[in-house]
Amino acid sequence: MSIKADGQKWATKDSQALRNEEYARKASENAPVTFNGETELKLKDFFFKVLSGSAQGILIGVLPSAVMKYIIQYSGLGTTAFGANLSAILTLFTSLIPVLIGMAVALQFKMKSLDVGVVAIATAAASGSIKWAHVPAGFMNPVTGIKSVAPANVYIASGAGDVINAMIVAAIAVFVTWLVARYLKGFGSVAIILSPIIVGGGVGLLGKTIAPYVGALTTWIGNLVETFTKLAPIPMVMLIAMAFSIIIITPVSTVGIALAISLSGIGSGAAAMGVVATTIVLLINSWRVNKPGVTVAIALGAMKGMMPSVFAKPVTMLPFLLSAAISAIPVALFNIQGTPTTAGFGYIGLVSPIQSMVKDPTVPAKVMNHFINPLTALIAWLVIPVVAGFIAQYVFSKLLKLYTPADFQQEL
Repeated sequence: MSIKADGQKWATKDSQALRNEEYARKASENAPVTFNGETELKLKDFFFKVLSGSAQGILIGVLPSAVMKYIIQYSGLGTTAFGANLSAILTLFTSLIPVLIGMAVALQFKMKSLDVGVVAIATAAASGSIKWAHVPAGFMNPVTGIKSVAPANVYIASGAGDVINAMIVAAIAVFVTWLVARYLKGFGSVAIILSPIIVGGGVGLLGKTIAPYVGALTTWIGNLVETFTKLAPIPMVMLIAMAFSIIIITPVSTVGIALAISLSGIGSGAAAMGVVATTIVLLINSWRVNKPGVTVAIALGAMKGMMPSVFAKPVTMLPFLLSAAISAIPVALFNIQGTPTTAGFGYIGLVSPIQSMVKDPTVPAKVMNHFINPLTALIAWLVIPVVAGFIAQYVFSKLLKLYTPADFQQEL
């Protein structure tokens, strides 16, 4: 740390004392802010940090497997030991999503490593991504082939679990950690023992207790969306696409929302098409005013990086909505479907288009039961969204003059 001399400030007999005070002030300003009992928890800031951390955790867990899934499958790597192991590891990321959510949320609050670990474990224990059952003596372990000599618990990785419950439990764990730090001095010298047991175990048990009720609520929401898409498919897919066209350029995770409400079938297809619509509109404007690298980044999935320019002029969201509404119509007409995992991707890794064409034996029929041919996919995923994007651009930029491409100028 260096402090520049200011006139005669250091020339007096009290210069050493002044210098020490200046060093102390600078050190205080530059000291890292860590989570403790004095940390002020404001509701809006608390909610945003939980949401932001959850989005990060979800993306870390979902992206690798989703993007590499078809690369491994169609490159022939899946038939090799290397490819099979890589696929298994990336798939395991999905079951670790609750751990990643807890970790990312804790880091948003700048917690120390012990608290990060405790919040992550509590979140994972309550999410349902790891399930366990009590087995009797003599149970054959399918991995080791060894029989248990006494009754024991068997743990099984089971998908991403309930993402909404994971977010709730992560928030509770953060709040309980804050209460312990504020009123019990963080358990003092025995924190390494008590914090994992009381905060991790206690909050984890609470989260597991409320999990069935939270799961019932999210299932109800998912079923409600599915019912509406069946009763009024075209209006409903248009609304879903329009919603996701806006969500993709906010801090909220489209993948997280889709996973949370188990959005599948044409609801998933509509959500992905909404993401595609926003991507096309951004590309139409970006290539005129931004560096090539920015436009390429948008094409690869960096739509959220455009938040500053979009939120600086909210009227620029109108072409997203119109383009999404038009692009969603083929979703209902051609019965374009997807899974909760692919709903928020759009063009990223071509995950959504490929899923709509290729039958995956691991996806149950109740999640996805119809697949389109490549020609239909080309028309629905590329031709119509591009046409819709230019229509929206003409209406709002050329005709109504509500914005210009310069409004999308952005550095990523």
